[in-house]
Amino acid sequence: MNLKFIPFSFIPVLNMKFFRKLFTEYLLLNLFIFGCISLLSLFVINTSFFDPFTSAFEDFSLTDLYYTKVKDRNDIYKGPIVLINAEDRSRPELALLLQQIQTGKPKVVALDILFAQRKNEQDSFLKTEFETHSNYVFGYIADFEDEKQSSYTNNFFTQNRDGFVNMIGENIEYSTIRHYFPFYDNKKSFTSAIISKYDSSLYQKLLNRKNRKTEIHYTGNLSNFTYFNFDEVLNPEFNTSVLQNKIILVGYLGIPGTNNNTRVDEDKQFTPLNSRLSGRSYPDMYGCVIHANILRMIIDGNFIRIVPEWAMTVISFILIWIFLPFFCGLFFKGDLWFNTIGTLIQLLGSVLIVTLSILTYRYLDTRFDPGLLTACLVLLPTFLNLYEALLKFIRYKLKFSFSSPFLGKEDND
Repeated sequence: MNLKFIPFSFIPVLNMKFFRKLFTEYLLLNLFIFGCISLLSLFVINTSFFDPFTSAFEDFSLTDLYYTKVKDRNDIYKGPIVLINAEDRSRPELALLLQQIQTGKPKVVALDILFAQRKNEQDSFLKTEFETHSNYVFGYIADFEDEKQSSYTNNFFTQNRDGFVNMIGENIEYSTIRHYFPFYDNKKSFTSAIISKYDSSLYQKLLNRKNRKTEIHYTGNLSNFTYFNFDEVLNPEFNTSVLQNKIILVGYLGIPGTNNNTRVDEDKQFTPLNSRLSGRSYPDMYGCVIHANILRMIIDGNFIRIVPEWAMTVISFILIWIFLPFFCGLFFKGDLWFNTIGTLIQLLGSVLIVTLSILTYRYLDTRFDPGLLTACLVLLPTFLNLYEALLKFIRYKLKFSFSSPFLGKEDND
């Protein structure tokens, strides 16, 4: 068939009526949908009745599905990060441990341990060790509102205030640790202080992030890193050459021979790698291992890119606007069409959106929040019915004359 003989009205892509509907009726409908979503979200957030529900989901992210179900946890990191368990050893024992570590000529020895007070004369062994080598990095607990309340290693041991070890969470006791600050209030984080001694070029790149809140790209728990227990390192047969030019993280990693996985431990935190997405569970990762994950992310340059909320709002608005003519077509055909095909599309669309968000996170190191788009898709039938009712109210109760496909053919005459 020759295209010039096809009536113009049969080419919807070129039909000006189609464009008018797309940019007027469907635009108004889309604005109505997103207005309803905004009002609904404000109502849920500001109504105390929904507090148990909002609290249950505020510490959940869809990307947790990637960590708990998708990610291969058998990969062992072969890079320059080594963890050593300080256990609950005495200070003279720790001095011996550090002396042994230094014989391996590591690049940096970072202490995720706070020596807040002097205990006895044997503290001089640690003091002498710290004065002998310049590659130590000391962590401290910062109080950014009142610096006097910050907790530092006692001045007897060192004057250094290298980096804060604080983690980000609504409540550090039960919140999931997903983010950290490379710098905050013009202070270095513990990991930034480590990188500054390890590689100046990496540190310069880190400076560009400034005080930006950064998502942690987790790559594994303790079993995914090279680590040694206290007795292993002090064993005369231990080959200290494996520590050469490495970043050595020394901190508490549990007591060997005990079941640390089922033990409530104040040094452990909740992370996205927790085997349970919801409900009661045990903290799953020691703070020292969280620092190791952050360091690996920095060294590998494997940061997570975040799609801003405003961008996702724009994308969601455009996608819903594009697909509205199709959904409305099903709506006008009747309940049978919309309740069957429409429901199937809603189900498949929701699954596709969630799957796409996980795959994007996994392969492109990019996270976007699909919540708004999914909510619009799921609640679309309700919004179409509300929109139809609103138009009829304006037409018959307020006596405004206008035409709309939602009023029916007779009502538009």
